[in-house]
Amino acid sequence: MGLINTIKENEAKIQTSLSLVIKIILIISILYTFYFHLWRILFINLLLLFLIFIPTIIKKYNIEIPREIEFILLIFVVVSFLLGDLRGLVIQVFFGLAIGFIGFALILILYRNSKIKPNYLLIFLFALSFSLTLGTLSELSKYYLKYFLDYQIDIADYNYAITSLTLVLAGALIASVSSYIYVIGHKLTILKDFVQKFKTKNPNLFIERTDSPEEVLALIKKGENDRLEFKSTLRTNLHTNQFDRKIEHSTLKTISAFLNSGGGILLIGVSDNNSIFGIEKDNFQSNDKFNLHFTNLIKEYVGNEFLPYLHFELILVENKNILNVDCMKSDKPVFLKFNKEEEFYIRVGSATVQITGSKLVNYINNNFR
Repeated sequence: MGLINTIKENEAKIQTSLSLVIKIILIISILYTFYFHLWRILFINLLLLFLIFIPTIIKKYNIEIPREIEFILLIFVVVSFLLGDLRGLVIQVFFGLAIGFIGFALILILYRNSKIKPNYLLIFLFALSFSLTLGTLSELSKYYLKYFLDYQIDIADYNYAITSLTLVLAGALIASVSSYIYVIGHKLTILKDFVQKFKTKNPNLFIERTDSPEEVLALIKKGENDRLEFKSTLRTNLHTNQFDRKIEHSTLKTISAFLNSGGGILLIGVSDNNSIFGIEKDNFQSNDKFNLHFTNLIKEYVGNEFLPYLHFELILVENKNILNVDCMKSDKPVFLKFNKEEEFYIRVGSATVQITGSKLVNYINNNFR
């Protein structure tokens, strides 16, 4: 148990070290095969190096890949060294798979961040075409590299290129069909977990847009649930018509609970019985002043680093402004700082609940890594 716990605690360091060792081995192998004109092995090694560098390349664009996916890439590269003559064939299939899922992720981001109605056939074709395009470019690069190096190209090379593209197609088909099944609602367990972790790692890429009056009105009619809550005002006590910090505290509790749980939507300006009050009862001089005050509350009591997990805007519904706050699940615990204390909230059904002590420790261990 002690060894297992040590491995878990140092998982990131072990993975980073393993990745570095594999990259060094691949670079040495590439230099060796280039020197001795072992072209096919050279191209296989270059492809492996590209696959293992995918997470690093993507991170340059502020996109985080779940650690599990990086680990799968590393394991695949290690196993590929043991496959002998089958290595090139298996790598082509895996290349099609990897690029196919990248294509799926790109178009998923496009649909989630726009008002475009999902076209399932287009998602399938895009993931498939994305893989085949990069696979074709890979084969063309082999051809031209051999051509410029004055390496004789025979019929075997053409046959190998067709075989490679066919295997890339096979991998791309698996990725595309899996993606198609996912988006039509039959969420495959493994793919669902990876998509959720990818979304959690990249909240800026997956902002759930509920930004039309019709959509907000439909939410109000549904009523509160585990992913939806209403607040009549941001800071005004309707019984006294005075500013009340407890009202602000209640709003911040809900937001931190959504961040710590599965995410959710908070509508400010709507009462518990679904009546639309609007933010006007908070008596701000302008909508800009209201937005600035809300932003400052998040910065001061929740934390500036959690703003990317929130998308909020004022929406005019029945001639009244409602603040729509879309919350993504955070990938790290969110503690609400209030009255010089730190509080931790989660959603339990349609309620916001504070947890402490051993329950807090267990929740963090089970839900955050």
